[in-house]
Amino acid sequence: MLKHKKYLVSLLIGIIFFIIGLVTLPHYGTDWDTINHLPRGQAYLQYILNGEKTYKKLPTYVEYHQKGGTLLFSPSKDADLIPKRSLYQINGYGASYFLAKDGGHPPLSDIFSSIFNVVLFQKLSLINDIDSYHVYIIFLASFLVAILFWWTKKHYGTFTAFIAVLSLILYPLFFGESHFNIKDIPQASFYSLVIIFLYEGITRKKNSLLLLSAVFFGCAWGTKFNILFSPFIVLPWFFIYIKQSVRSLSRVRWLIPSIIYFPLIAILIFWGSWPYLWTDPIPRFLTVIKYYTTIGINPNFDSSFIFFGFNTYAVQWILYTTPLITLFLTFFGIAYALTQGWKEKEKTSLLIFIWFLIPILRVTMPHAGIYGGVRQIMEYIPAMAILAGIGADYIVKLLNGYIVNMRIKQFSNLAIKQSFLKVFIVLSFLPIIFKLISIHPNENVYFNPLIGGLKGAKDVNFPYWGNSFGNAYRQGANFVNKNAEKNATLVLAQELMPNLPRTFVREDLMFSNALRSGYLRKGEYVIGLNFGSAQNMSYYSSRFYHRTLQPIYEVTVDNTAILSVFKNDFEHTRKIYKREEKLENTSYEIVENGIRISFDKILTLSRVQWAFQEKECSNLEHAYFEVSTNGKSWERVPHVLPMDIPIPILPAQPNENSIEFPFGAERSLTVFVRVEPKDACIKKIKSVTTYYYPDAT
Repeated sequence: MLKHKKYLVSLLIGIIFFIIGLVTLPHYGTDWDTINHLPRGQAYLQYILNGEKTYKKLPTYVEYHQKGGTLLFSPSKDADLIPKRSLYQINGYGASYFLAKDGGHPPLSDIFSSIFNVVLFQKLSLINDIDSYHVYIIFLASFLVAILFWWTKKHYGTFTAFIAVLSLILYPLFFGESHFNIKDIPQASFYSLVIIFLYEGITRKKNSLLLLSAVFFGCAWGTKFNILFSPFIVLPWFFIYIKQSVRSLSRVRWLIPSIIYFPLIAILIFWGSWPYLWTDPIPRFLTVIKYYTTIGINPNFDSSFIFFGFNTYAVQWILYTTPLITLFLTFFGIAYALTQGWKEKEKTSLLIFIWFLIPILRVTMPHAGIYGGVRQIMEYIPAMAILAGIGADYIVKLLNGYIVNMRIKQFSNLAIKQSFLKVFIVLSFLPIIFKLISIHPNENVYFNPLIGGLKGAKDVNFPYWGNSFGNAYRQGANFVNKNAEKNATLVLAQELMPNLPRTFVREDLMFSNALRSGYLRKGEYVIGLNFGSAQNMSYYSSRFYHRTLQPIYEVTVDNTAILSVFKNDFEHTRKIYKREEKLENTSYEIVENGIRISFDKILTLSRVQWAFQEKECSNLEHAYFEVSTNGKSWERVPHVLPMDIPIPILPAQPNENSIEFPFGAERSLTVFVRVEPKDACIKKIKSVTTYYYPDAT
């Protein structure tokens, strides 16, 4: 129970943010990582609660469609006929599977989100299956907002706290992904709570607060390993604080109990929440360490971002994706911390500055690896928000002493002058508010005017521009659900089917990537993401759909499509790809390591096929295709035969004594087929036929 009214405002702000998050929750989709986390969370939750390693005791899952745009459980079928079993309680992926084959990130937030699902969906039938998991993320983010306001207000006043909260909740990445990022938002929230309560425990000499910080440390560690870098934040501040404020280590003997119990509590939560580690803790823990080493180091990072050996990708991403008002205020907040922070008794602003700096510095060091923006280090955002609040207050004090006295003399009262400046700063957030409203619910693809918005980021091909991490799929599904004819077919252009939960798709639609038809044009609806990564075009299907079809619907931000919906039929084919011609008796040459197919001019390829003999030769082990427009520089196109099937509705290749390989409208003067083994039968060619698009050549 609250004992002091001073907490009510903080609580109210947290509740308001929670309500906004809850109301807007059904506008968002799921994260790509969802399929890697929620099945594991459900499996471990059941194992911890009742020891069950499988789902044999649960009722059979029944497919249904959750009506679009609704937060409450609103199935297409009679709700009484649907067993309250989650889509992510998957047969074959119970605890027995994860106890043997787990790894990667720890599962604590997976388990917490599954608890929300069990309560809100399975027990109460209140919130729908998918969104109920995400209530956990909104809850944590809202708790952080409340604590941030309380803590900043306590040390810097109401105005600073209000600007800090505005900066946090209007940070596009934070606001958007607080609806669906199952890992990074919880990690950033726990990380922030660790630092805040550790600071409070040390400065107020309360071991109870330090032990609370240890609990949050364990939760953060149980979500991601980022928290293990927090000593690089806390220890420098602690020694500065001790040296200049306490002046003697003997005066901090009261810390000894916390020094002992802090790591014990953190370790207990980390190990206790991960059943995978229980049977063979040390070797399995070392495999997790190896995983983090692998993803955290990238010596071959894009050289355009390397400056004197340092990786500037994260710095540039933050520069281009932070709202301008927040960047501006943060600059003054940093200036205050570096000039005035040393004078503070508890060196609070220095701690905040180090908190902001270390996560960014960690991924800026030589050979640091980071991808997909800065969602992996979101712990810098709360610190940046507080610095923005401090910077706003610092600006008010600076301007009050100079510009106001010279330019606005009619405001002779000091309080009126300061109020005018504060209102002006608050109103400076209106542009980003209007911007976020206009791009909702795609806030996580925001780029600021310094790079020309998302369109500017696309124009310079900034890596991972427009990457919604799967959030936009729900918007595409809503369009198809509303417009597709009955019993139509739906596929994804590139991604795995779990990235679009089946409950988001109309029940009568045949939803399967196995129904991709490529150049056969069987009329399937296609949902495809658009973003700045070569991975987005790493399948034949994604190349074919995006290049040859005219979108029937697009989700756009800054006049830039981040998702397209296609219909793969002749009517919606781009004009230059409607006509296909055959080039019979194509020139080819058998060489030691493959087959060289040549044309008289550069063609835009549809497919190539040939027949071959099967005498005195070996079966094909693998073959892959490269194209070149000059015979010197080569591009490897997607898929390796016979392992891959570029068009799933067609037979695997080779098929008997012939082979056919489709191209996603690749331009080429020469095709080289690299073949293993060297005496593979497919090299005993009888004739080669090439199909191409003459109007696109």
